[in-house]
Amino acid sequence: MRKFLIIAISLFLLNPIFITSNASAAEVVKISEATHRLSSGVFIDDQLASKLLPTGEIGSLVFKPVRGVRTWLVDPATIGEIVAMSQGYGISNGQTPTGQQIAKDWILQFIKVTKFEKVYVLTYGDPSNYWLNKLIPNQIEYLNAIGKIQLDLLLGKATSNTAITNPEQQKLNRYQISVFQYAQRQINLLSGLVDKKELDPLQLRLAQLLNTEIDRATLDYLIKDFNNLVTKYRSKLKITGTKFTVTSAKQELPITVINNFKSPVKVKLSTRASNSKIIVTPVESIEIAGEEKRQVLLPIEALASGSSGLLAQLTTLENKPVGYPVNITLNLSVISPVATWITLGAAVLLIVAAMVQSWRRVRRRKNV
Repeated sequence: MRKFLIIAISLFLLNPIFITSNASAAEVVKISEATHRLSSGVFIDDQLASKLLPTGEIGSLVFKPVRGVRTWLVDPATIGEIVAMSQGYGISNGQTPTGQQIAKDWILQFIKVTKFEKVYVLTYGDPSNYWLNKLIPNQIEYLNAIGKIQLDLLLGKATSNTAITNPEQQKLNRYQISVFQYAQRQINLLSGLVDKKELDPLQLRLAQLLNTEIDRATLDYLIKDFNNLVTKYRSKLKITGTKFTVTSAKQELPITVINNFKSPVKVKLSTRASNSKIIVTPVESIEIAGEEKRQVLLPIEALASGSSGLLAQLTTLENKPVGYPVNITLNLSVISPVATWITLGAAVLLIVAAMVQSWRRVRRRKNV
């Protein structure tokens, strides 16, 4: 499996930017590695530690002595995982990590050898260009900007984006494609409500999973984990499910709405009654501060006693659903206005009938 490449690129193929002072082509070093982590940051193995050793696939790229000038093509996602490893990490199978110091040494050496050399930033995760354009074409510029910022901060100098992309195309099945498409729809939807930076973990992870070097079995595992991450983000805006006993014909139900994003949001509370026993009025606009909950009073009118319910859903102000719908159970213990009028009418009729009957009896007695 080709994970790291040291390739010589001619002047004709690349650009005059790679010409050294003595007119010879620079050696091009590519640093890109498929992810070794779950979305939580926990590593799935300790293979990266071995690769970072001076004799390893990645370590040899920065530790071996070279002559001449090098140009670097760097995946910021790979560097991000190495930085995370240098700060301490855990492994999902409980194995004792061995790479913290190895990662620290690698980073210091990488910064040292690239100090006076040109560094070009690959698209975050070094994803397949085919799937990148197929699934998230509108996010490419954003991904490139994020990657450049991250690498600039690490190296303490300006890097450059490159037009070089990953030409390979891995086979994705329908389920995998559907997960990526669903995730991007959620990102697009939520980005209209919250600061886009809060969604970076989702967007960056999606690009990272399009790396062509992830083997099939690992990809299945990582996509399942990614799908759980999407569910977690979608659940950050939610309604708490509950039960109510309604004792008045007209009542306001206290519904709790939670915003677990840091950004304040404006949403609507849309509802649908499960039967005709109640009439419900939607709440048109709710503003919830970041990482706060708010109680909203939902007006309803009960038309009959018995059991009923509401399907409640948060939506954007443009009526696009966000979060998950919640069923609210209602126990209606109330005599509705309709029933009251029917009962009252029947009582009036009985009184009138009794009065008529009494009047007839009086008349018969007088006639006798």
